[in-house]
Amino acid sequence: MEDDAPGTTPDEEEGPPSGAAALIAWTKTHADEGQTWANDFLEEHKEHFAVDIGERLYRRDKESAGTIVGSAIAFRLFLFFVPLMLFVVGLAGFLARWITAKDVNDAGGVSGGLAEQINNALSQSGKGRWVAVFLGLIGIAWSGRSLSKALVTTSCLTWRMAISSKASVKVIGGIVGVVAGIALMSMIVNRIRGHLGIGVAGLSFIGVMAFYAVAWVGVSLMLPRVTSDPGALLPGAAIVALTIGGMQAVSQLYLPDKLSHASDLYGAMGTTIVTLGWFFILGRSIVFAMVMNAVIYERFGSISGLLLSLPVVRILPRKSAWIRKFFDVDSDGKSDKSSGTQATAPSSDSTEGAK
Repeated sequence: MEDDAPGTTPDEEEGPPSGAAALIAWTKTHADEGQTWANDFLEEHKEHFAVDIGERLYRRDKESAGTIVGSAIAFRLFLFFVPLMLFVVGLAGFLARWITAKDVNDAGGVSGGLAEQINNALSQSGKGRWVAVFLGLIGIAWSGRSLSKALVTTSCLTWRMAISSKASVKVIGGIVGVVAGIALMSMIVNRIRGHLGIGVAGLSFIGVMAFYAVAWVGVSLMLPRVTSDPGALLPGAAIVALTIGGMQAVSQLYLPDKLSHASDLYGAMGTTIVTLGWFFILGRSIVFAMVMNAVIYERFGSISGLLLSLPVVRILPRKSAWIRKFFDVDSDGKSDKSSGTQATAPSSDSTEGAK
């Protein structure tokens, strides 16, 4: 038996890799090169505003498991929507003597299979109405509590606080109120579109998004964070308002005819896929909004601190201890961010509360 030639190995005798092995090696090499280039680029341009904020947002979102947590919130939003619709359909049955199915469908802007279900709800028996309302209320309470706990956990993650999933009755009630308010505003805009046209309805979305921003600030004030300043919540409120308003505009101004045909073509499966996709986008935007709030506040402070530090307005925090406490600023109107540096970092199993 002949020995292997000096300076050679069995791997070298087999020749260069081919096929899948070569593709994997090429991909790994270029991935390493890309990562090195990205690290060098970030290091070279770390003082640039856009690069600095982008890197902070990316790292905080990754640290908070944004995609996983966003999916958890989306699933809970869907679970909340189901009993809410059951409650609305049951409640509509009690109004059958005053309204018709056409009135409800026109106000809500629904058609296809959902319109047929509403028509059946208005003609259901008295016992069926009571069962739908009762089960809907129980489902709203249960799913609202689950959704609130997920939002509390997400806020702790994004603000780097000790993880908690406890949700008070106030938080649960606030979330239920916001969802009901969104549904009400959706019906109002749809009525405007039906009576005054798409142009006026399009302009009305400006006011609708302002309402959504204020509503989300109200919900965010109930969630844990490192500062009591409501101004720190404005960037995230703008993101959530733009997301909901944009999706609502597309749904009411573009998709009604598309969804009607899709419902006839794909049935309930197609409608469910569209609905889950809508909730995923909303859930992901909620997580990103919380990440944005934390990053902007830690990097620049809040908008309230900026306004209260102006030459004339700075008199207010000097004269009022309540203003200093409410907006979390010092006597000069500057944001007190010291609490943010003392927040507890999340543990390795920090996403457990959102599962």
